Amino acid sequence: MKKWITIICSIIGVLVIDLVTKHFLFEVEYFNLIPNVISIATNNGNTGAAFGLFSDNTIALIIVSIIMIIALFIFNYFVKTNSIFYSISFGFIVGGAIGNLVDRLFLGYVRDFIFLDFWQAFPVFNFADSFLCVGAVMMAIFILFFMGKKNLRQENENNS
Repeated sequence: MKKWITIICSIIGVLVIDLVTKHFLFEVEYFNLIPNVISIATNNGNTGAAFGLFSDNTIALIIVSIIMIIALFIFNYFVKTNSIFYSISFGFIVGGAIGNLVDRLFLGYVRDFIFLDFWQAFPVFNFADSFLCVGAVMMAIFILFFMGKKNLRQENENNS
């Protein structure tokens, strides 16, 4: 039960942050948040995925997003852990995916507005993208360093 409360709160938190910032910051004038570090860009609608890949393939990206969200919930069903770290990472990934899916469904593009001034080659992004990336790194850390260790500990205790 604690696992689901953490997951649901994480998803809702990500959605609120993402959708509220997209609503208020997407159409503002360009301005520097932190000079030479981060700016709010003006009207950057992205019809593709990360880095503009698969531009103008909105229907395919909607279908892939829905399939991935379903796959994540299936994966979650088989992960038997009450780890808060895992639950937050799962919530970050799903919340970010849903945030961008909402944009694609209702607007036909994703609203990107965060621009890294110090790294001109990096694409404009939004909070959903950030939460997706952070959640994916957290999930990878959990799978690589924590998921198997619990199972090994349980096997060692059973064999003793």
